[in-house]
Amino acid sequence: MIRYALVTSAALMLAPTPALFAQTGTDSPAPLFDPTKVVTPSFTDTQALNFYLQQNDQVSAEAELRRLRTKFPGWVPPDDLSSLSITQPSTEIDTIYRQIAAGELVEAGKTIQETQAAYANWAVPADMIRLLETAEGQIMLDKALDAGNAAEALEIASNTDGLLRCDRVNNAWRIAEAQAAQQAASAALGTYSAIVSACTGFESIVSTLEKSDAVATEDELNGLFDIALSRFPEAQDDLDALKTRLMEGRGGAPVQIAIAAEPSARPRARPSAGPTTGMPAPAPSAPVVVEVGRDAPPSAAPSGGGSSTGSGTQCLAATNGATSPTRLVERGWCAYDLDRPMEALAAFQSAEARLSGAQRRDARFGMALSYLKMNMTEEAARIAATTQLTRQQRVDTESIILDQRGVLAYKKKQYRNAIAYFDALEQVSGTLRRDLALLRGYAYLNSGNRAKAQSLFQTLHNQLATSETNRALDAAQ
Repeated sequence: MIRYALVTSAALMLAPTPALFAQTGTDSPAPLFDPTKVVTPSFTDTQALNFYLQQNDQVSAEAELRRLRTKFPGWVPPDDLSSLSITQPSTEIDTIYRQIAAGELVEAGKTIQETQAAYANWAVPADMIRLLETAEGQIMLDKALDAGNAAEALEIASNTDGLLRCDRVNNAWRIAEAQAAQQAASAALGTYSAIVSACTGFESIVSTLEKSDAVATEDELNGLFDIALSRFPEAQDDLDALKTRLMEGRGGAPVQIAIAAEPSARPRARPSAGPTTGMPAPAPSAPVVVEVGRDAPPSAAPSGGGSSTGSGTQCLAATNGATSPTRLVERGWCAYDLDRPMEALAAFQSAEARLSGAQRRDARFGMALSYLKMNMTEEAARIAATTQLTRQQRVDTESIILDQRGVLAYKKKQYRNAIAYFDALEQVSGTLRRDLALLRGYAYLNSGNRAKAQSLFQTLHNQLATSETNRALDAAQ
C-alpha cells in the first residue's frame, strides 16, 4: 500500500529560505562529476618556477621544470607556463554555469573535472553544486510526475534543495494534482495548505485556492480562506469575491455540463467549436443559473514562439536555469504547452524586460495567455491594453477575455452585461461557440426578454436539435 506523505506548512520548503525538509537517507543519484583529481603541482609547488619565469631566468626555469616533471610524472605542463601563476579559473566557471542553465548536466560535470585538473587549488563552489543537484532533481521530479507517481515525486522534491520553494510553486501544484489523482485528497489538501500558509505572492495564493476547490470540503475551503485572509488582510475584497465564486459553484444541485478541455498546446489558428451545454429544465418562474467553466481559448500560434528542443518536458529540462531572454521565452512556451501557466508567466516576465520590438511583444502575448489560462482575466486585459499586439494576437486575447468576462457576468446574474460580452465576442472572433450561444439565450430569458431568448434557442435548435435546445425552448415558452 502506497503511503502518501502529508506536506505541512512546517515541512514544505516554500518560503525563500533554506530547505526545511530533512534528508530521509534514500539513495542519492550518481554524482555528476568524479571528485578524484589528477595529481598536479600545487601553486606552492610552482612558486619557484613562477619566480624564475618572472625574472626571465630561463636556465633556472628549465631546471625547475625538470624537477617538477620528475616529482609529478603524470603532469603535462601547459604550453604557456605563465598560466601556472593563475590559481583560479575564470572563463571555465562561466562555461559550467552556462551548461547547467542549458540543462547540459553531463557536459557540466566533465567541465568541472577538467577545471579541477587544471586548477589544483580550486574547490567547486557550493552554489554550483546546489544548482547541479537542483537541475538534476527537477528532471527526476518531472519524470515521476509525468508517470503519475505522487509518492516518488514528493520524496524527490523533499530531498532536493530548491524544488519546493515559492519560486517553483508549480512543482507543489503538480504534486498535489498527482496526489488527488491517486485518491489522496487529504495529502493534496495538505500541500495546498502549505502553499497558502507560506508563499508571499498573492497571485500564487489565488491560484492555489482555486486549485484546492477540487479536493477540499466546504469547511476545509473556508479554513484555507481564513489562512489567506490572515496573511493578506488588505486583499479581503478579492478573497471574498473568489470565495463567493467558488462557493456558488457548490451550491444547490450543480448543473452537470460538458466543458471543452484547455489545449495542451498554444492556441490554434481558428476557434474550435465547443460542446453543447447540458442544461436542466428550470421551473417556469425560476431564473436559469448554469455553472460554466473555461473552454479552450481560440487563437493563433504566436510568431517567434515554439519549442525547438523536442517534447515539452525535454524542453523544460533543457532550458532549466536559462538566463538569456530568448531561451526564457522558449521556456515560457514549453511550460504553457504543459499546462504550467505560473511557470510560463515567470519565464515570460523574466524575458520581457530585456527584449524589444516583436520579441518583447510576443513575450507579453505569452504573459497575457498565461494569465488567461489561470482565469486571471483582468491581469491579462491590462497586458493586452498596454501592448501593440498583432491583429491575430489581439483577436486571440480579446476573445478569451470576453469569453471569461461573459461567463463571470452570467454567474453573478449580471445578465445584460453577459449579453454585451457575448455579443462583443461574436463580433471580434466572427463566431460564438454553441455553449456560449445557449448561455446568451438564457441571459436574455433571465433578463426578461423571452421573445429574443426563444428566437436564439430556435436558431440553435434548427442548426442542430439536441436535448439541450429542447429544454431551452421549453424554458422560453
